Amino acid sequence: MIRKRVYQLALTLLFLALSTTAFAQEQPDSTTDGNNQALRIFLDCDRRICDDDFFRQEITFVNFMRDRQDAQVHVLVTREDTGGGGRAYTMDFIGLGTFEGLDDQLTYFEAMHETDYEIQMRSAQMLRLGLMRYAAETPLAEQLTVEQENASERPAMSAQPDDDPWNFWVFRTRLNTRLDLEESETSKEFGGSLSANHITEDWKVNLGIWIDYNEDSYELSNKTNLLNIRRNNAITARFVKSFGEHVGLGFGGSAVSSTYRNQDITVHLAPAIEYNFFPYSESTRKQFTLNYSLGYTYFDYDKITLFDKTTEQRPSHGAMVSLDLNQPWGESGVTMEYRQFLNDPSKYRVVVFGRFDVRVFRGFSFNVRGDASLIRDQIFLARSGVTDAEILLKQRQLATDYEYGLRVGFTYTFGSIYNNVVNSRFAGSNGGFIRAF
Repeated sequence: MIRKRVYQLALTLLFLALSTTAFAQEQPDSTTDGNNQALRIFLDCDRRICDDDFFRQEITFVNFMRDRQDAQVHVLVTREDTGGGGRAYTMDFIGLGTFEGLDDQLTYFEAMHETDYEIQMRSAQMLRLGLMRYAAETPLAEQLTVEQENASERPAMSAQPDDDPWNFWVFRTRLNTRLDLEESETSKEFGGSLSANHITEDWKVNLGIWIDYNEDSYELSNKTNLLNIRRNNAITARFVKSFGEHVGLGFGGSAVSSTYRNQDITVHLAPAIEYNFFPYSESTRKQFTLNYSLGYTYFDYDKITLFDKTTEQRPSHGAMVSLDLNQPWGESGVTMEYRQFLNDPSKYRVVVFGRFDVRVFRGFSFNVRGDASLIRDQIFLARSGVTDAEILLKQRQLATDYEYGLRVGFTYTFGSIYNNVVNSRFAGSNGGFIRAF
């Protein structure tokens, strides 16, 4: 009976929504002539990068369109990390329709010490500047003015100086702990990290230490306690030298300890070379890289392995091909990786990962995420086997010949082509409403 009423309520709401839509379509457009004459833009920016609501509130001389096909300018925003701990944002302005072929590009740099508000204000100002040349060609151009701020009230912007007292080194530290207590369950977590990064046009140096300790205790139905401890620690170092716009040479090393992978300590050292078929200066829009490394690994296991080993040394090599595109039609990326032990060619691994987010037609986007691995290199598996408790708690990695995952989805949006209005009422994490349970 309750289910029937729910269905009736859902049908009623759907009927009201369709009726409202039909009524709205019959009504004359209430948008003012000024708004109809405003520049139409399509802001193509991931929500992790941009605050759409902020842009719509701050920039009111344009119409934000929901679909690219209705816009006169496509604004594509991408970002990448910089050596000073901040990020470089690139705005590509792509002319559409009457502005076809009129393209532009602007870049601004986020400093590590800037607040979110400062970053938002600077990005909004950069967007305004980039849109001026297009807005000047619209009927609303005569209503726009350009002003210069008093230089004495705002410090001058400058490029990164050559005499940095820290020599472009950036250090980060993190420490976190968590404790959850229940009558029959206790969970403890401790973690921390320390990293040092030195990034210039010529060199890229990354150093880091990570510590992760998790302990869970459960009281079972027979009043016995089950203790689950997981440790994952790592030290990494990477040094990369730039050679022009297409080549990088590197050397890296790591020391890893993992209970999940039956490794007391694993030390890996490897030189590598990478070639980018596109210039690195275009990396925010497109990258096609080929990477090859030749390495040496020392294993010290927690438990004796399936191959009766407690320690061993193995040379290895690996290659990786990766293509990443971020274009007006969407974004995509494909990576293929191959790793193999040189002293035992039968032990290898092949990994393929792909992602596609494509705009197929007006309002319709198709996205795919997938990965597949052919696994023949699990030399670290413990001989003693894995208990049911370890399987359920994911304490130990299980033997497998493959791994794969696939996610397919689409979004379809229809209705008003305008995307200008911001209404922040009832904007809490639950939509402003208290949960029923």
